[in-house]
This record gives sequence, structure tokens and C-alpha cells, in this order.
Amino acid sequence: MRVLRYVSFTPLQNVSGSPAISLPLGRTDAGVPVGVHVAAPYGEERRLLELAFELEAANPWPLLAH
Repeated sequence: MRVLRYVSFTPLQNVSGSPAISLPLGRTDAGVPVGVHVAAPYGEERRLLELAFELEAANPWPLLAH
């Protein structure tokens, strides 16, 4: 199924309840956003938010065109 290409990394977090975040870390040559899925141990949401803050501070994410 085509949908498995897009959700193959999320079921583990959905079932276990462990936190995860998708971060927009780049774009392809065609301008398509590229995200990275990062997971943390149960109860470590803060770790993910701190990681996101540090990555955005180091390389600000592009604004989305409306």
C-alpha cells in the first residue's frame, strides 16, 4: 500500500505512547520539504522540544509560502 511509505515509522509511537516529533530539516532541489522523525523514551517530550529548539536556532526553518 502506498500509505505505508508515509506512516511506516509512526505506528510504534502510536501504540506505545512514547513521544515523537517530525522536524522540517531541509528541502529537495525541487523544493519539497524533507522531515526527520525523532523519537524519545516515554515521558521525555521535553528532550524532543529542546532538540527542536536547538536545531531551529542553528539553522532556522524556512517560512511556508501561503
